[in-house]
Amino acid sequence: MNKELVIHIITRLQAGGSAQNVIDSVIYQARERRTLLITGPYGGPEKLRLDLPENADYLELPELVRNISPLNDLKAFFRLKKIITELKPSIVHTHTSKAGILGRFAAWLANRKNRDAKALIVHTPHGHVFYGYFGPVRTFLFNQVERLAARVTDHFIALTCGELRESLAGGLGTPDKWLVIHSGVRFEPRAYENAKTDLGIAKEEIVIAVAARLEPVKGVEYFIRAAAELESRGLGKKLKFLVVGDGSLKTELMALAGGLGLGAKIVFTGFQREVYKYLAAADIYVQPSLNEAMGRTVLEAQYMKLPVVASKVCGLSDAVRDGVTAILVPPADPKAIAGAVEELIKDEQKRHRMREAGRRFVLEKDFTGYTRFSAESMNIQLKKFYNKVLAQHNRNLSVPGPLSIRHGGLRR
Repeated sequence: MNKELVIHIITRLQAGGSAQNVIDSVIYQARERRTLLITGPYGGPEKLRLDLPENADYLELPELVRNISPLNDLKAFFRLKKIITELKPSIVHTHTSKAGILGRFAAWLANRKNRDAKALIVHTPHGHVFYGYFGPVRTFLFNQVERLAARVTDHFIALTCGELRESLAGGLGTPDKWLVIHSGVRFEPRAYENAKTDLGIAKEEIVIAVAARLEPVKGVEYFIRAAAELESRGLGKKLKFLVVGDGSLKTELMALAGGLGLGAKIVFTGFQREVYKYLAAADIYVQPSLNEAMGRTVLEAQYMKLPVVASKVCGLSDAVRDGVTAILVPPADPKAIAGAVEELIKDEQKRHRMREAGRRFVLEKDFTGYTRFSAESMNIQLKKFYNKVLAQHNRNLSVPGPLSIRHGGLRR
C-alpha cells in the first residue's frame, strides 16, 4: 500500500455531481493511497450517504460552510492550514469554489512551512463562476479571488472541454496546468416499465421533465415559462411537466407556475433520491441551466433514452451531440425551449432517433476500456494523473504516522 496521503476538501456532501464525484474518488483512490475527506457540516435528506473503506478517513469542520461567513471562513482557513501542515500530504485536492479558495491558500501557506515536504495543490472547480450565479459586482470580486488562487495552484481538472476553454479565457491558469476528466456517472441499469402509472400519469400524456436544484443558476424559471408557452400553442397533445428537485426557489417557482395558469399540468416532486424513476416516466428532458460544468442529469437522461433540450452553455455542449442526441438552445430563452420541445413532440421519428443515439453516445468507451462518462473511467484517469504529477515533481515526502480521523475527530 502506498503511504502517500491525498486530502480532498469540499464544503458539503449535498446530493449532486460534485459531491458524488468526490466520494467516488476518495473510495477508489483509497485502494492505493491513504485518503482524507474534509467537508463542512451538512444534514437533511439531500446529504449523500458516506461509507468509506478502511484506508479512507473523514473529518467534518463545522466552520467550513458554503456561504460567505467571515468569522467561520477565517476559522476554517486556519484549521485547514494546521491539518495540512501536520499531516504533510502528497496532494491537496480541492473541489468547488469556496473550498477551493480556502483549501488552496491554506495548502500554499502550509507548503511555505513544510519546505521539505510540499503538497501538490490540485483544484477541480466543478464549474466556474464567470456568469449565471451572481450579480456583476459579486461576480467580479469572486473572479478576482479565483485568479489569485490560480497562482498558487499546481494543476486544475476540468469536467469538460467547454469548462476548460472558458476557465482559460477567464484568466485561470495556463493550458499546461489543465486536464479534462469527465465527472463519473453510475448509470442505473434497472428497468422502470410502469413508471408513468406508478406516478399517477396517464400513458397518453407526453411528459417533459427537468431535474435540478431549484436555484437561480439552474434556470428552472425558464422551463416553467416554456411550459406555459407550450400550453398556449394548443398542440393537441396532453402535456405534463415534472420539476424534480428542491431548493431555495421552490416556493417562488410554484407561485410562478400558478400565476401562469399551469395548475395540475405541472408537478413539483421535491427532492428525490431515485431520479431515474422520474426520468423513466418522461418523454423529453430539458436542462435550462444558465451555467453548467458538465450536466450529469443530462447524461442520465440520455442513458434513459430521452431526447434532450439544453442550454448552449459551458460544458453542456460536451454532454450531448447537438442535433443528434439533443437540441441546444440559447440560455434564458423560454420560447426557444418551447420551440425545440414542440419540434420533438411533432416529429416522433426524430424523437425516436435521438432516444437511441443518446443511449449509444453515453455508453461509448474510451481508452480506459470503460464508458467515457463512467465513474470507473474517471477514477482510472485520476489515478494516472496523480502518479504522473507526483513522479514529475519527484516528491520525497515525509510520511506521518498512522492517523485516525472519524466522525469529525482527528487524532494520532
